[in-house]
Amino acid sequence: MRGEALKKREMMADFNEKMKIALFGTCRIGSFRHHFDCTDFDEAVSYVHSTKEIIQLLKYITKQVEIPDSINRFCFRAGILSLQPVAYSDRFLSQFHEADLFVIEACARRKYLYQGYYLHHLAVDKRLHYYRDTPEKIMKDTLVQYQTQEEIEKDVSEIMDLVSPRKILLVSHINATIDAPRSLSQIVCDAVTGAAQSASSRILPKRLRKKAAPHVITIGKRAELISLLRETAQKKGISFFDPTVALERYPQEEILETESPGLPPGHYTPTGEKVMGLLYSEEVRKIMECR
Repeated sequence: MRGEALKKREMMADFNEKMKIALFGTCRIGSFRHHFDCTDFDEAVSYVHSTKEIIQLLKYITKQVEIPDSINRFCFRAGILSLQPVAYSDRFLSQFHEADLFVIEACARRKYLYQGYYLHHLAVDKRLHYYRDTPEKIMKDTLVQYQTQEEIEKDVSEIMDLVSPRKILLVSHINATIDAPRSLSQIVCDAVTGAAQSASSRILPKRLRKKAAPHVITIGKRAELISLLRETAQKKGISFFDPTVALERYPQEEILETESPGLPPGHYTPTGEKVMGLLYSEEVRKIMECR
């Protein structure tokens, strides 16, 4: 029995070593590196969020699109951090061709369009300081739009064509919980439910008219996108993974870091990194039919 378990671990390790995975997403899918050889498009070029950014990066890597230096710097995260355009390398194309599986993390419906190119959110997002290095003209002329379901479905089809015949694992954001103020109707409902059955119970107590204490909710926009991506994956016949399953096994505070005020949870703790790495490793073995 012990010999069989050892043999299985050796087979899994050998499988992991032979696999090459292309990562198109954010730091949240970096945990694949704990188990597989991965491309470095994310670190060397950009973390991408929307399907439009993913397509643009795929076409940039495969030399299907050139981006002027004056715009390139604001399209890619590496350019924003270094304050200079990202230099193309033939290494990118080599890694693209070497990849056995493409992990596509779509975690946002918002897209930033400027002169026909899609900017990285750091270039124009005023919640963070990076936008201060973006020229006023770009800030002013950038068009912010939300993708429709139909658009995302078409984008996924295009991504499939771009990476064919390799397989795809479509990954969503993790739908964490956040604190949010309760609505007046919720306060009234709580007051009536908890009050005695008397005439006075129909009156909202003065103490409940004060600012409501926060309560825990999931992030609605993330839930919508997760559902949309799951449906899209089913339609297209590709694999889908929702990292939220980790929160069924572990408390959120063990998996996700606490962000700065005004920002929702979006980064894994060291424990979260390990947990996600194991979950992703198992998912890859299922997709590649190696259990």
